[in-house]
Amino acid sequence: MRSVMRAALCALLAVLCTAAAPACRIQASRTVVLYGIGDDPGVFLWDSRFRLRGYHAASFDEAQALLPHALLVGPGTRAVVLSCYANFVQPKYRLFPDDAVDVRILAGALRGRTGWVLGGDARVLRRR
Repeated sequence: MRSVMRAALCALLAVLCTAAAPACRIQASRTVVLYGIGDDPGVFLWDSRFRLRGYHAASFDEAQALLPHALLVGPGTRAVVLSCYANFVQPKYRLFPDDAVDVRILAGALRGRTGWVLGGDARVLRRR
């Protein structure tokens, strides 16, 4: 009886935690165009979402040490979203967090590569 109550409680907590979690702006399987915000339209494609987060929260020296873990993707590169973690990245010089988006590059020299980008750098293509 006790194990049934424990299982029911765990299921209830899982539902409540899922319902309270913020949603990503971009859902999986959507096609996006990568285009950086700010002065440089290029986008860094990171090998892990933790390095993506670390880069945006780091000092200059720490950020430079993380750069070997990223590839520079040209503006306008198309990709498909594999997954997303809402509000995962808190940029050092912005007030609001951003999503970490896992993408697979669809064309160009990096076709087939996967990696993580900021949600603000991924623009959803409109369906026709």
